[in-house]
Amino acid sequence: MENSIQVPTITIGQRKFNIFPLWVVFLLVGFLIGVEGMITVLRDGLSVTGLSNQVAWGLWIAIDLSAIALGGSAFVFGVIVYLLRIERFKRIGMLAVLLGFLGYSTAGMVLLFDLGQPFRFWHPIVYWQPHSLLWEITMCVVLYLSVLLAELLPIVLEHPLFHSHPILEKSKFLQLATDFLQKLSGWLHKAGPFLAVVGLTLSLLHQASLGATYGVLSGRGLWFSQSAPIIFVVSAVAGGTCLLFVTSIIVFRVMRPGLVQDKVLRELAQIAGYATLLCIYIRIWDWAVTNYYSFDLEVALQTELLNKVAPYATSFWIGQILFAVIPGIVLISAKRIKSIRVLALFALMPIVCTILTRWNYNLSGLIAQITYDPFTPTVILNNYSPTQTEWQVAIGVISYWLIAFSLAARFLPFKGEDHLHGPGHDAAAAD
Repeated sequence: MENSIQVPTITIGQRKFNIFPLWVVFLLVGFLIGVEGMITVLRDGLSVTGLSNQVAWGLWIAIDLSAIALGGSAFVFGVIVYLLRIERFKRIGMLAVLLGFLGYSTAGMVLLFDLGQPFRFWHPIVYWQPHSLLWEITMCVVLYLSVLLAELLPIVLEHPLFHSHPILEKSKFLQLATDFLQKLSGWLHKAGPFLAVVGLTLSLLHQASLGATYGVLSGRGLWFSQSAPIIFVVSAVAGGTCLLFVTSIIVFRVMRPGLVQDKVLRELAQIAGYATLLCIYIRIWDWAVTNYYSFDLEVALQTELLNKVAPYATSFWIGQILFAVIPGIVLISAKRIKSIRVLALFALMPIVCTILTRWNYNLSGLIAQITYDPFTPTVILNNYSPTQTEWQVAIGVISYWLIAFSLAARFLPFKGEDHLHGPGHDAAAAD
C-alpha cells in the first residue's frame, strides 16, 4: 500500500534523486527560524512587534484569517460527501478534512502569539462573554477544531502502522491499543454525517462572524458593510476549494496516480470556479455600495490616503477581481481544457485573491482611520510595518503547515478502505 505512493524526484544526469528528504529539511529550517521568533515573543511580549494601539492587528491576524479561509473546503465537502452522499468525492473529502485541520491549527498557533497574554489562551473557554463576536468566533473555532480532529483520526489510522505492521504482532499492548483505535475509527466514521452537520454549523457561524467583526463597526467606513459576513463565507468556499483542487493534483495525480479519476478532479475545478465567480459578484456589489452609492466623504478620504501609501485600489481591481474573474471562467470550463497543470496554475490565483481580501480587509480600516470627533471627523494615517520577529513567526507557522501537509501527502493512503471503518461502510470508493 505504502509502496504505491510515488515520491517526486529530480533527474541529474542519469540518476534520479528523491527530493522529499531535502524538502523536509528545508521546511524544518524554516520552522526553527519561527521557533526563535516565538521564543522572543514569549520572552519580550508584543513590544518586539510593529503593532500599536492604533494598529493592533497586523501580519499575524492576516495569516490567521487566511488560514481559516483556506481551510474552508472541509465543511463544504463534509456536506458533499456525508449529506449529499456523492461518493466519487470521498477521497477528496478526506484531503479537505486534512486541509481544514491544518488551516485551523495554523490559525491557533498564530493567535497564541498575537494574544499578548499567550498563557491565557484558555480564558474564553472558562470565562464566557456571550455578547462578544470574538468570543463566539473563539468558541466556534475551538469546537470546530475538535470536530476536524475527530474526522481526521480515521484518515490517519488508515496507515498500515496501525493495522498491519509487523511490530504489532510482537506486543500484546500495541495490539490492544490499535484494536481500540480501529474501533474508535469505525465509530467516528459512522458519526460522519453528524460531524458534517456540526462542522457546517460551526463553520458558517464563525466565518460569518469574522466578517461581522468588521462589518458592524459603523465608525469605520471601509469596514462597515452588511454583506461582509457573506463575503467571508463565500470567499472561504472559493479559496478553500481552489486550494483543495491544487493539493488534490499533488496527492491524487502526482503521488497516487489513478486513485481519483481526472474527471472527478475536473468537477472539483468547476465547483471552485463557480464559487470564485459567485464571490467576486458579491464582492463587486459590496465595493459599489461602500465606495460608489454611499456618497460617504470619509470613505473617499480613507481610500485616497491608502492609495498614497500603498497600491490599495490596484490590489483590489487586479489582485481581488482580475485574479478571480479570469481563473473563475477558466475553471468552470475545466472539462474543455486538456491540461490539468494549466487548471492548477489558474486555481492558484483565487487563493492569492482570498489572502489579499483578508489582508486588505484587516489593515485598510486600521491604517486609514476616522477620528471619533462627531463634529469634525477627520481621517488620520497610521503606520505599520511587520518586524523581523513577526516575519520569523510567520515563516514558522507556514513551515508547520507545509511540513504537516508534506508528511500526510507522503505517508497517508487516502483510500478510505472498508475494513478500517467496520461493517456497513459504503464500498463505492473505487469510483
